[in-house]
Amino acid sequence: MDGIVKILCQLILLFIVSCGSVAAGEQQLKIGMLLWRGETRAEIGFREGLQELGYLVDYEVFDSVQDLKKLGTHLHVINKNIEQFDYIYTFGTTASRRAKVVIGGRVPQLFNIVTDPVQAGIVNSLTSPGINISGASDAIKIADQLGSAMQLFRFEKLGFFFNPREKNSMIIRNELHQFGDNNGFDVIDFRSPPAKESLLKNLQQLVDNPGLVDAVYLSADSYLISEAELIGSLLRRAKVKSIGPVRSFIEHGVLMGVVGDYYQLGRSVSGIVDRHQKGEELGTIPVEHIHEVRLIINRQTAELVDLKVSGVVHDEAILLD
Repeated sequence: MDGIVKILCQLILLFIVSCGSVAAGEQQLKIGMLLWRGETRAEIGFREGLQELGYLVDYEVFDSVQDLKKLGTHLHVINKNIEQFDYIYTFGTTASRRAKVVIGGRVPQLFNIVTDPVQAGIVNSLTSPGINISGASDAIKIADQLGSAMQLFRFEKLGFFFNPREKNSMIIRNELHQFGDNNGFDVIDFRSPPAKESLLKNLQQLVDNPGLVDAVYLSADSYLISEAELIGSLLRRAKVKSIGPVRSFIEHGVLMGVVGDYYQLGRSVSGIVDRHQKGEELGTIPVEHIHEVRLIINRQTAELVDLKVSGVVHDEAILLD
């Protein structure tokens, strides 16, 4: 009997040691994910990147559904329980700016899909972000977006749809007006705050008077992206050429855009975590950015606005049906 007990004890000890050795080879993290408009491909890339790097992560998701009041509530909860988290991941300019104020560098902050984190006041610089913070920018130069469009068609009046309540959109607006001044076209503002009535009114102006502008450029803000289907359908009805810097715009009927991959940006942020875990100071890890962009054209919309793309578009362009 004593022999059996001894063998059982040895087996139990062996099991404990075995479990301990497995656990020792894995990194356990707790990450709070402060989202602005639900999970995107950026978050999928972030999760999968960390998994492939060997991290076991307990995620707590705080989705603000584009509601500032809900964002404030989430930040209150995060602040109250800040010591529970190894990292706070924040999506977009609005959530990332407010989170930085609340977190104050007490735990590492990882931001993603922020077009200009320097002008937004989120980082000190792209090469040295600051205390306990780094992340990724989804910026694609206005010159790249409109340069591709200008190869396909001419415009003298460019309508700009944007949410004036979003810092990122106001930064883009300033850049767009400057680019227009330098390239001989006028920019006509269509201010579209997060209220469907305003957006519908602006779109209806183009349906009723398509000659109001020669083309439309859409800001990559969360509100407009969430209304991509409505925007695409009414711009098609107006038969107005349109440019959007996010793939979902083009999938829903916008004519074209030079776009990056949210998924790859998410994986880039997971790499920042890995570098930090291996000993680098987070605030010295440079901000990641989009490495590859693709020109995407909606074929049906191109036909609708009588735009001939065959023979003009380079071989790497993607045509969506």
